[in-house]
Amino acid sequence: MRNGHEDRTAYITGVGVVSPVGVGRKAFWSSLLANESGFGPITLFDASEHDVRIAAECTDFDPRDFMDRKAAQRTDRFAQLGFAAAKLALEDANASGELENNAERVGLVLGSGLGGVASMEDTQHTIDTRGPMRVSPFAVTRIMANSAAAYVGIQLGVQGPSTTGALACACGTDAMGLGYDLIRRGDADVVICGATEAGITPVIVAGFTVMRAMSRNNTDPQGACRPYDRDRSGFAIGEGAAAVILESAESVQRRGAEPYARLTGVGRTTDAYNVADPDPEGQGILRAMRLALADAGVEEERVGYINPHGTGTVAGDGPESHAMHAINPNAMVSATKSTLGHSLGATGAIETAICALALKHQTVPPMRNLEALAEECAELDYVTGEPRRVPNLEVALCANLGVGGHNAAVVLERV
Repeated sequence: MRNGHEDRTAYITGVGVVSPVGVGRKAFWSSLLANESGFGPITLFDASEHDVRIAAECTDFDPRDFMDRKAAQRTDRFAQLGFAAAKLALEDANASGELENNAERVGLVLGSGLGGVASMEDTQHTIDTRGPMRVSPFAVTRIMANSAAAYVGIQLGVQGPSTTGALACACGTDAMGLGYDLIRRGDADVVICGATEAGITPVIVAGFTVMRAMSRNNTDPQGACRPYDRDRSGFAIGEGAAAVILESAESVQRRGAEPYARLTGVGRTTDAYNVADPDPEGQGILRAMRLALADAGVEEERVGYINPHGTGTVAGDGPESHAMHAINPNAMVSATKSTLGHSLGATGAIETAICALALKHQTVPPMRNLEALAEECAELDYVTGEPRRVPNLEVALCANLGVGGHNAAVVLERV
């Protein structure tokens, strides 16, 4: 490993994903490359009276595969997903020994845009139907946004710095930056870093529906999310979690770990424009990407792959596509929300994991449903239909926009 700038690198040595197309790195990556869709009818609640009745649910996930029945009853679904992702990442990195021998040097960053919203809704229903004294004594610890991080820390024995970010749809990417900061400041040798979300609930689905942000294409769930396409009609909600293990160069050398990629730069900006819509000029996300590249010391023309926010909304797709064009008009782009849905706070963590796997395997996964580019979207090298083998892929960029005008981007480089 080189001296100088790379000494501040955070190496990704483990990947754990819980997604609508698979649980665990191998199943997830295989399904993603096969261009399988995670969409179908909502089953997590009775959506029969909702205008939107489709979502990308983690149907293969069973919390009892990762925790006992009692623990599952005491935790919200978002914490269950987050714990599973963290445990899978730790196992993938073969880094459990760090918690056994060096727990004070292991950090934890696990973000969520909503926290235990399902438990909040259930608790209110209990109050309304049975009275306040019938509320579960675990209601607060199920609802609080840091409960996933708390559960992971307690169960795995993390004793280093920990934090939970709640930066809406940008929080997963921001979490990667927070973990990177812990590594390069020397506050931790190893960081379990990710985000989790379980927002397929009556209130959240209804709220986004009346905002006119979500596709109502209930008759074709797999074709509902259409980033950059002429016929796009809004995002389609999903759920999931991802965690990566970030390590310092010294830790990687000491353990003999084999990294997937290295995280070398982070950029964050705020639009200061509108609480619901992104900057129509795309300047906020463009600045975030440029700040991340400057932090990494990487020239814009070296960016080979961008995994964008790519939600399929009219307000977001055009400005974001032109921002990517300004970075590198020749960059490959695949908006994987077309496969996985928009998992809100978890999305940036999942997409960072995708970038790491793309660099490791020198393969860019495809996106779905881009049949005719919308007039207001920039011409880019959109990867559709089939995965693309790219033997010289060196730099990937993950960028996300959050409701409220928050933008975050991270740069990953090939090892």
